[in-house]
Amino acid sequence: MRSDKTIRIDPRDFIMSPFLTCPKCGAEDYGVLSVSDTRCERRCRACWHTAPVRLPKLKKKIVYVDQFAYSNIMKMLCPDVQGHERAASDPFWKELFETLGVVRHLQLVACPDSREHHNETLTSPFSQLLKSTYEYFSGGDGFEQAEGIKIRQIGQAARCWLKNEPLVFDLEAASISSGRLHDWDGRMYVTVNGVLPGTVQGLRESRNRTSTALLDVFVQWQRQKKTFKEVYAAEKVSHRQALINGYVKQAAKRAQMPMQMLRGQMPTLDEILPSWEENQMSSLEHQFVIHAQDRQKGCELLRAFLQSAAIDNTPFNIVGAAMFASLSRKAAGGQKRIPSQGMANDVEAISVLLPYCDAMFVDNECRELLRGIPKEYKLPFGCQVFSYNTRADFIRYLTEIRDSVSPEHLKLVEEVYGRDPLKPPTSIYGLNRARKGVA
Repeated sequence: MRSDKTIRIDPRDFIMSPFLTCPKCGAEDYGVLSVSDTRCERRCRACWHTAPVRLPKLKKKIVYVDQFAYSNIMKMLCPDVQGHERAASDPFWKELFETLGVVRHLQLVACPDSREHHNETLTSPFSQLLKSTYEYFSGGDGFEQAEGIKIRQIGQAARCWLKNEPLVFDLEAASISSGRLHDWDGRMYVTVNGVLPGTVQGLRESRNRTSTALLDVFVQWQRQKKTFKEVYAAEKVSHRQALINGYVKQAAKRAQMPMQMLRGQMPTLDEILPSWEENQMSSLEHQFVIHAQDRQKGCELLRAFLQSAAIDNTPFNIVGAAMFASLSRKAAGGQKRIPSQGMANDVEAISVLLPYCDAMFVDNECRELLRGIPKEYKLPFGCQVFSYNTRADFIRYLTEIRDSVSPEHLKLVEEVYGRDPLKPPTSIYGLNRARKGVA
């Protein structure tokens, strides 16, 4: 059936406030067309005069906020969502929403989202509401997937090893993100929805497997009562061992695929696609062959690299090993409470992202693991870690950032984004579609 409805788009609709006096025609229609990097493009809605306005470079604080905080903010803002009463009765979530919203609007803080945010959102009955919430703070900027960050760090370790230099890593957050973290935020960003069939079920099954495996290890730690030093050393080696063993196992399976296909046994898409072990090894093999300019010599160098401890001392490996060793210490000390179902995934996210962040707001359990790391194993990174138990300190941290803004910067924010930049937000676009259900 033919529809008689039409949508008319006026190009002037993309010219937004605040409006100034046009330097060409004098009309009070000189608005903001676009903002990117250190450039604001202004255009007059009356005469179409267009001119760029240069903005100063920014150096924002990189703050990672765990999904549970965004979930509580969403529930606080949505009266029809189950859990609203509990979240709304805690003044912290409103204070966090307002304070974090202001420092984000002032262009002082960046809150990139992560693959963990995305995956946890997919398994929620309020996935769209959660997505709207974390994207409100990230502005569409996000960190790379964990495996991609690991490949980067291991690749850098390989470069240092080949040059026989001390391990040095680029821990600038922009290097593992969209690269726009320190830009002035655009006035608009595009977001899409979509998920392949079976993805959500696969995420749930993967989370259950990981949780079960961690529980089994936790029980072993309770029984064996190993020291922090022993578990830390074993955990540091474990990623390298998993990489080698996983690659060998995957190579053997892939070698059998042609015969299986001839017998009519078609592999699944997951079996056809390269595993993280194959991606990592392929990246390393290419790097070493290019360096040696000979395939055989390159493979020999790669074998020697894998036998060294270079991978063990990558930032993600140091953080992850220390956190699991801290957990083992609690198990050996008599802790009966088992790790939460999402513990392994939380450790994964923290281990790859903490070295790049100025601050993190995580759950109490993970913060306690970080606090439980002995002084002689103190993490060599400057990230400040907060949790609900230290929520007042986190608000204080954000407030100090807010209060550091200069009058000149405040005036620029007003000219680019509108009046009252210190006024706290009251809502998030998209959350008005909340429906009753189970969060």
